[in-house]
Amino acid sequence: MNRYFIIPVSIFFIILCIVVFYLQFINEDWKLFAPKKILPEICNHEGNPNIISHLSDHISDRSFKDNPDNILGHQIHAVYFLPCEKEDRMFDVKLNIESSLIAINKWFADKSNNQKIIFDRKFDGSIDVTFIRVDKTMNWFTDFTSKENANDDVGLKIENIILSNTDIFNNFENKKFIIFFEGWEKRKSLFFDICGKSRFDGKVAIFFSSGRWKKEVGNNKKMFSCMDDSLNESKNESFGKSEETILHEILHTLGSPPKCANNLEPENKVHVNDNENDILYKRSGNIYLDYNNDDYYNHQIENCPDLANSKYLETIN
Repeated sequence: MNRYFIIPVSIFFIILCIVVFYLQFINEDWKLFAPKKILPEICNHEGNPNIISHLSDHISDRSFKDNPDNILGHQIHAVYFLPCEKEDRMFDVKLNIESSLIAINKWFADKSNNQKIIFDRKFDGSIDVTFIRVDKTMNWFTDFTSKENANDDVGLKIENIILSNTDIFNNFENKKFIIFFEGWEKRKSLFFDICGKSRFDGKVAIFFSSGRWKKEVGNNKKMFSCMDDSLNESKNESFGKSEETILHEILHTLGSPPKCANNLEPENKVHVNDNENDILYKRSGNIYLDYNNDDYYNHQIENCPDLANSKYLETIN
Protein backbone atom coordinates (compact mmCIF):
# COMPACT_ATOMS: atom_id res chain seq x y z
CA MET A 1 0.00 0.00 0.00
CA ASN A 2 1.33 3.43 -0.91
CA ARG A 3 2.88 5.24 2.02
CA TYR A 4 1.24 8.48 0.88
CA PHE A 5 -2.06 6.79 1.68
CA ILE A 6 -0.98 5.06 4.89
CA ILE A 7 0.48 8.16 6.55
CA PRO A 8 -2.62 10.43 6.33
CA VAL A 9 -4.96 7.54 7.23
CA SER A 10 -2.81 6.73 10.27
CA ILE A 11 -2.76 10.36 11.35
CA PHE A 12 -6.54 10.59 10.92
CA PHE A 13 -7.03 7.40 12.98
CA ILE A 14 -4.80 8.70 15.79
CA ILE A 15 -6.64 12.02 15.89
CA LEU A 16 -9.97 10.18 15.96
CA CYS A 17 -8.82 8.02 18.87
CA ILE A 18 -7.68 11.10 20.79
CA VAL A 19 -11.01 12.83 20.23
CA VAL A 20 -13.02 9.77 21.32
CA PHE A 21 -10.79 9.31 24.37
CA TYR A 22 -11.28 12.94 25.33
CA LEU A 23 -15.04 12.86 24.93
CA GLN A 24 -15.45 9.58 26.74
CA PHE A 25 -13.05 9.89 29.64
CA ILE A 26 -12.09 13.54 30.11
CA ASN A 27 -14.88 15.87 29.08
CA GLU A 28 -17.34 15.82 31.97
CA ASP A 29 -20.30 17.07 29.96
CA TRP A 30 -20.39 14.43 27.21
CA LYS A 31 -20.39 10.66 27.43
CA LEU A 32 -20.78 8.41 24.44
CA PHE A 33 -21.20 4.97 25.96
CA ALA A 34 -21.98 5.59 29.62
CA PRO A 35 -25.57 4.67 30.52
CA LYS A 36 -27.76 7.43 31.84
CA LYS A 37 -28.08 7.17 35.59
CA ILE A 38 -31.62 7.28 36.97
CA LEU A 39 -31.74 10.20 39.35
CA PRO A 40 -33.77 10.32 42.57
CA GLU A 41 -37.02 12.25 42.11
CA ILE A 42 -35.97 14.75 44.74
CA CYS A 43 -33.14 15.97 42.51
CA ASN A 44 -33.87 19.29 40.84
CA HIS A 45 -31.65 20.89 38.22
CA GLU A 46 -33.61 24.16 38.17
CA GLY A 47 -33.74 27.06 40.60
CA ASN A 48 -31.70 27.77 43.68
CA PRO A 49 -30.15 24.85 45.57
CA ASN A 50 -31.99 23.51 48.59
CA ILE A 51 -30.75 21.28 51.39
CA ILE A 52 -32.46 17.89 51.27
CA SER A 53 -31.95 14.38 52.57
CA HIS A 54 -32.74 10.88 51.40
CA LEU A 55 -34.32 8.43 53.82
CA SER A 56 -31.10 6.43 53.73
CA ASP A 57 -29.14 9.50 54.89
CA HIS A 58 -30.76 9.34 58.32
CA ILE A 59 -28.40 7.12 60.26
CA SER A 60 -27.17 7.00 63.82
CA ASP A 61 -24.58 9.58 64.97
CA ARG A 62 -25.17 11.85 61.94
CA SER A 63 -25.74 15.57 62.44
CA PHE A 64 -27.75 17.62 59.94
CA LYS A 65 -27.09 20.81 61.89
CA ASP A 66 -24.14 22.21 63.74
CA ASN A 67 -24.11 20.81 67.28
CA PRO A 68 -23.86 23.22 70.23
CA ASP A 69 -20.31 24.55 70.45
CA ASN A 70 -18.12 23.79 73.42
CA ILE A 71 -16.32 27.12 72.86
CA LEU A 72 -17.61 30.42 71.49
CA GLY A 73 -14.43 31.65 69.84
CA HIS A 74 -12.89 31.22 66.42
CA GLN A 75 -12.91 27.67 65.06
CA ILE A 76 -13.04 25.62 61.87
CA HIS A 77 -16.15 23.54 61.26
CA ALA A 78 -16.18 20.40 59.11
CA VAL A 79 -18.94 19.62 56.60
CA TYR A 80 -19.59 16.42 54.65
CA PHE A 81 -21.28 17.72 51.48
CA LEU A 82 -23.03 15.60 48.82
CA PRO A 83 -24.77 16.38 45.53
CA CYS A 84 -28.24 14.88 45.19
CA GLU A 85 -27.34 11.60 43.51
CA LYS A 86 -23.91 10.87 44.97
CA GLU A 87 -23.22 7.81 47.09
CA ASP A 88 -23.01 8.37 50.82
CA ARG A 89 -19.70 6.89 51.93
CA MET A 90 -20.43 7.95 55.52
CA PHE A 91 -17.13 9.76 56.01
CA ASP A 92 -18.76 11.60 58.93
CA VAL A 93 -20.13 8.70 60.98
CA LYS A 94 -17.28 6.33 60.11
CA LEU A 95 -14.92 8.98 61.52
CA ASN A 96 -12.82 9.28 58.36
CA ILE A 97 -13.07 13.07 58.52
CA GLU A 98 -12.28 13.19 62.22
CA SER A 99 -9.29 10.89 61.87
CA SER A 100 -7.84 12.96 59.02
CA LEU A 101 -8.31 16.24 60.92
CA ILE A 102 -6.66 14.74 64.02
CA ALA A 103 -3.74 13.64 61.82
CA ILE A 104 -3.48 17.17 60.45
CA ASN A 105 -3.30 18.63 63.95
CA LYS A 106 -0.64 16.12 64.99
CA TRP A 107 1.46 17.16 61.98
CA PHE A 108 0.85 20.85 62.69
CA ALA A 109 1.72 20.47 66.37
CA ASP A 110 4.96 18.69 65.47
CA LYS A 111 6.03 21.25 62.88
CA SER A 112 5.05 24.29 64.96
CA ASN A 113 6.29 22.76 68.22
CA ASN A 114 3.44 24.17 70.28
CA GLN A 115 0.31 25.02 68.26
CA LYS A 116 -2.69 23.31 66.73
CA ILE A 117 -5.74 24.30 64.69
CA ILE A 118 -8.97 24.92 66.59
CA PHE A 119 -11.54 22.56 65.07
CA ASP A 120 -15.18 22.75 66.13
CA ARG A 121 -15.83 19.99 68.64
CA LYS A 122 -18.84 18.60 70.45
CA PHE A 123 -19.04 18.50 74.23
CA ASP A 124 -17.69 14.94 74.24
CA GLY A 125 -14.51 16.18 72.56
CA SER A 126 -15.14 14.61 69.15
CA ILE A 127 -14.92 16.76 66.02
CA ASP A 128 -18.28 18.12 64.95
CA VAL A 129 -19.15 17.28 61.33
CA THR A 130 -22.36 18.49 59.68
CA PHE A 131 -23.93 16.44 56.88
CA ILE A 132 -25.34 18.42 53.93
CA ARG A 133 -26.97 17.06 50.79
CA VAL A 134 -28.47 19.41 48.20
CA ASP A 135 -31.06 18.84 45.49
CA LYS A 136 -28.55 19.61 42.73
CA THR A 137 -26.74 16.93 40.75
CA MET A 138 -23.04 16.80 40.01
CA ASN A 139 -23.88 17.94 36.50
CA TRP A 140 -25.44 21.09 37.97
CA PHE A 141 -22.22 21.84 39.80
CA THR A 142 -20.10 21.44 36.67
CA ASP A 143 -22.58 22.96 34.22
CA PHE A 144 -21.94 26.56 33.17
CA THR A 145 -24.06 28.53 30.73
CA SER A 146 -23.21 31.69 28.83
CA LYS A 147 -25.32 33.62 31.36
CA GLU A 148 -23.09 32.57 34.24
CA ASN A 149 -19.89 34.21 35.34
CA ALA A 150 -16.92 32.31 33.94
CA ASN A 151 -15.49 32.24 37.47
CA ASP A 152 -18.63 30.58 38.87
CA ASP A 153 -16.91 27.23 39.28
CA VAL A 154 -17.84 24.30 41.49
CA GLY A 155 -15.94 25.72 44.44
CA LEU A 156 -17.79 29.02 44.28
CA LYS A 157 -21.16 27.25 44.09
CA ILE A 158 -20.31 25.25 47.20
CA GLU A 159 -19.18 28.39 49.00
CA ASN A 160 -22.40 30.22 48.09
CA ILE A 161 -24.51 27.34 49.44
CA ILE A 162 -22.68 27.47 52.78
CA LEU A 163 -23.04 31.25 52.98
CA SER A 164 -26.75 30.99 52.14
CA ASN A 165 -27.50 28.57 54.97
CA THR A 166 -26.09 30.28 58.01
CA ASP A 167 -29.11 29.17 60.05
CA ILE A 168 -27.84 25.59 60.38
CA PHE A 169 -24.59 26.75 62.00
CA ASN A 170 -23.84 28.24 65.40
CA ASN A 171 -21.45 31.14 65.96
CA PHE A 172 -21.27 31.56 62.17
CA GLU A 173 -19.38 34.83 62.20
CA ASN A 174 -16.43 33.25 64.03
CA LYS A 175 -16.28 30.09 61.94
CA LYS A 176 -14.45 29.05 58.84
CA PHE A 177 -15.32 25.80 57.09
CA ILE A 178 -13.55 22.79 55.65
CA ILE A 179 -15.88 21.08 53.17
CA PHE A 180 -15.46 17.43 52.20
CA PHE A 181 -17.27 17.42 48.88
CA GLU A 182 -18.29 14.13 47.24
CA GLY A 183 -17.58 15.44 43.77
CA TRP A 184 -14.93 17.23 41.77
CA GLU A 185 -13.97 20.60 40.43
CA LYS A 186 -14.44 21.03 36.70
CA ARG A 187 -11.27 19.86 35.01
CA LYS A 188 -8.99 22.69 33.91
CA SER A 189 -6.27 20.50 32.46
CA LEU A 190 -5.83 17.11 30.82
CA PHE A 191 -2.98 16.25 33.16
CA PHE A 192 -4.23 16.90 36.68
CA ASP A 193 -7.33 17.21 38.84
CA ILE A 194 -8.04 19.98 41.30
CA CYS A 195 -8.13 18.28 44.70
CA GLY A 196 -8.72 21.37 46.81
CA LYS A 197 -10.02 24.91 46.53
CA SER A 198 -10.08 27.93 48.81
CA ARG A 199 -10.10 31.68 48.78
CA PHE A 200 -7.23 33.65 50.37
CA ASP A 201 -8.41 34.67 53.84
CA GLY A 202 -11.82 33.32 52.86
CA LYS A 203 -14.58 31.55 54.74
CA VAL A 204 -14.60 28.17 53.00
CA ALA A 205 -11.91 25.61 52.15
CA ILE A 206 -12.93 22.63 49.99
CA PHE A 207 -11.49 19.16 49.64
CA PHE A 208 -12.78 17.24 46.60
CA SER A 209 -13.07 13.63 47.73
CA SER A 210 -14.11 12.24 44.34
CA GLY A 211 -12.89 12.58 40.78
CA ARG A 212 -13.33 11.35 37.22
CA TRP A 213 -10.35 9.00 37.11
CA LYS A 214 -10.27 5.53 38.57
CA LYS A 215 -7.15 5.05 40.65
CA GLU A 216 -5.61 2.50 42.95
CA VAL A 217 -6.36 3.37 46.58
CA GLY A 218 -4.81 1.03 49.14
CA ASN A 219 -4.94 -2.78 49.00
CA ASN A 220 -5.51 -2.60 45.22
CA LYS A 221 -8.96 -1.09 45.80
CA LYS A 222 -10.04 1.14 42.92
CA MET A 223 -12.16 4.24 43.23
CA PHE A 224 -12.85 7.45 41.34
CA SER A 225 -10.69 10.04 43.02
CA CYS A 226 -8.12 12.72 42.38
CA MET A 227 -6.22 11.46 45.42
CA ASP A 228 -3.36 9.03 45.67
CA ASP A 229 -4.90 7.81 48.89
CA SER A 230 -8.27 8.11 50.56
CA LEU A 231 -9.23 9.75 53.83
CA ASN A 232 -7.98 8.00 56.90
CA GLU A 233 -9.97 5.09 58.23
CA SER A 234 -11.27 5.44 61.78
CA LYS A 235 -8.44 5.76 64.32
CA ASN A 236 -5.83 5.83 61.55
CA GLU A 237 -4.12 9.16 62.06
CA SER A 238 -1.50 9.15 59.29
CA PHE A 239 -0.67 12.33 57.39
CA GLY A 240 -1.03 11.37 53.73
CA LYS A 241 -1.73 13.08 50.41
CA SER A 242 -5.32 13.84 51.31
CA GLU A 243 -4.34 15.46 54.59
CA GLU A 244 -1.68 17.54 52.82
CA THR A 245 -4.32 18.97 50.50
CA ILE A 246 -6.83 19.61 53.29
CA LEU A 247 -4.30 21.48 55.42
CA HIS A 248 -2.99 23.40 52.40
CA GLU A 249 -6.48 24.76 51.67
CA ILE A 250 -7.23 25.53 55.33
CA LEU A 251 -4.03 27.58 55.59
CA HIS A 252 -5.09 29.64 52.57
CA THR A 253 -8.32 30.58 54.36
CA LEU A 254 -6.19 31.66 57.33
CA GLY A 255 -4.43 34.20 55.10
CA SER A 256 -1.28 32.27 54.26
CA PRO A 257 1.00 33.03 52.63
CA PRO A 258 0.58 36.82 53.01
CA LYS A 259 1.38 39.11 50.11
CA CYS A 260 4.44 40.37 52.00
CA ALA A 261 6.09 36.93 52.11
CA ASN A 262 9.63 36.66 50.77
CA ASN A 263 9.29 33.66 48.45
CA LEU A 264 5.99 33.87 46.60
CA GLU A 265 5.72 32.14 43.25
CA PRO A 266 5.78 34.83 40.53
CA GLU A 267 2.73 33.60 38.57
CA ASN A 268 -0.16 34.30 40.93
CA LYS A 269 1.59 34.88 44.27
CA VAL A 270 -0.58 32.48 46.27
CA HIS A 271 2.05 29.82 47.01
CA VAL A 272 5.65 29.77 48.20
CA ASN A 273 8.34 28.49 45.89
CA ASP A 274 11.49 28.16 48.00
CA ASN A 275 11.01 24.46 48.76
CA GLU A 276 8.73 21.90 47.12
CA ASN A 277 8.29 20.13 50.47
CA ASP A 278 6.61 23.15 52.03
CA ILE A 279 2.92 22.59 52.83
CA LEU A 280 2.11 25.78 50.89
CA TYR A 281 4.10 24.89 47.80
CA LYS A 282 1.72 24.74 44.82
CA ARG A 283 1.51 20.92 45.04
CA SER A 284 1.38 20.67 48.85
CA GLY A 285 4.59 19.40 50.39
CA ASN A 286 4.54 17.40 53.62
CA ILE A 287 7.75 18.22 55.47
CA TYR A 288 7.86 21.94 56.22
CA LEU A 289 5.54 24.47 57.81
CA ASP A 290 7.20 27.53 56.24
CA TYR A 291 10.65 26.39 55.15
CA ASN A 292 13.24 28.64 56.86
CA ASN A 293 10.38 30.50 58.60
CA ASP A 294 10.67 33.45 56.27
CA ASP A 295 7.26 33.61 54.59
CA TYR A 296 4.15 32.94 56.69
CA TYR A 297 4.87 31.21 60.02
CA ASN A 298 7.10 32.54 62.81
CA HIS A 299 8.78 34.86 60.35
CA GLN A 300 10.52 38.14 61.18
CA ILE A 301 9.03 40.27 58.40
CA GLU A 302 8.08 43.64 59.79
CA ASN A 303 4.40 44.67 59.48
CA CYS A 304 3.52 41.35 57.84
CA PRO A 305 0.78 38.99 59.12
CA ASP A 306 2.05 35.82 60.78
CA LEU A 307 0.05 32.59 60.82
CA ALA A 308 1.38 31.92 64.34
CA ASN A 309 -0.84 34.78 65.56
CA SER A 310 -4.04 33.46 63.95
CA LYS A 311 -7.17 33.35 66.11
CA TYR A 312 -7.83 29.90 64.63
CA LEU A 313 -4.72 28.43 66.29
CA GLU A 314 -4.19 27.63 69.94
CA THR A 315 -1.11 26.96 72.00
CA ILE A 316 -0.71 23.45 73.35
CA ASN A 317 -0.29 23.38 77.11
